[in-house]
Amino acid sequence: MTRTFGWGGYINLLVILASLVGGCATRTAGLFTRPELTSYDRMAVLGLTPEQEQLFMAAYTKGLPGPGPTFVERARLQDVISGQDLLKGRLNEKTRARIRQILGVEALIMCEYYDAIEGGVLKKFRVRIVDSSTGAIVGSVITQGRDDFDYHA
Repeated sequence: MTRTFGWGGYINLLVILASLVGGCATRTAGLFTRPELTSYDRMAVLGLTPEQEQLFMAAYTKGLPGPGPTFVERARLQDVISGQDLLKGRLNEKTRARIRQILGVEALIMCEYYDAIEGGVLKKFRVRIVDSSTGAIVGSVITQGRDDFDYHA
C-alpha cells in the first residue's frame, strides 16, 4: 500500500523533518525533500545507536497524519547488510535491492551523528533519505547543536 498526501501533508512532512533534526539546534542547513518522501510505507534507519534510533523514529512519526511508516527492526536489517556494504554511509545498488526484496524497505534513512568541531562540544546530525529502488536522495538535512542527541531529535 502506498501512502499519498496532498500538498498539506507534504508541507507538514517538510516541517517535521526540519524540526526533527533541527530541534533547537543552533544551525540547520541543506534541508530539502522531494514529494515522493511522503509515499513510503516501510523504512529502515541506519547509522544510529539503538537509543538514538528509537528517539529518531518517535520524532519522525510524531507529526505525521495517520499511523506513519513501519520501521524495519535493526537486527533484521543487519542480517541483510554486511559491514562492507556500508562504505562512507552509502549502500551499493545490489545491497539496496536485497533490502527492498527481502525486507520490503522502500526507503533508507541514513544518519550520521558526529563532532562538528574537535573536542565534541558541538555535534552535527546529518540525515539522508534514499529511495531503495533508485538510489535517489529524496530528503536531506544537516543540523549543528550541542552534544546531546535529544537536542537534535
